[in-house]
Amino acid sequence: MVTVQDVRERWEKIQGDDERILFIVGGPGSGKSLLIRELSEQKGWKYLEAKQLIEEEFLLVPRDERPQLAEEVIRRALSRSDTEVVLIDGINVLFAPILNLNPLELLKTISKTYPIVVGWRGHLEGDQLYLEHNNDPKHAVVTVTKPERVMVID
Repeated sequence: MVTVQDVRERWEKIQGDDERILFIVGGPGSGKSLLIRELSEQKGWKYLEAKQLIEEEFLLVPRDERPQLAEEVIRRALSRSDTEVVLIDGINVLFAPILNLNPLELLKTISKTYPIVVGWRGHLEGDQLYLEHNNDPKHAVVTVTKPERVMVID
């Protein structure tokens, strides 16, 4: 069982990294959202649902222009959070084909300015991090290059 203290300790270990992003990985009902909410209460970090990062105007932009605009839109949303660390849950929203994004690369880039803890619905197999969405346990896959940035809770 991963605790708030475990996350804090891991967080301290990655603070010297260029990209400050930590993934809390677990399946449905594993407690990752609860853990992230506890972090927001105990640590004073800001909890956001990923859908809060995308403004409605973003969807009015032609699909092929969205990747260029996404970083600016998300940075603007995070700048309003006024916190040391942003806790993002419901990340699967950013993988929606309509958005035309590369969410992981986008978050890694943004984490250089805004430290991020991400609730990741899915599982880890070796160095492959799978995102579960719409009952598909392997909806998206990314390769983990720094295992210290991933904490599996189930």
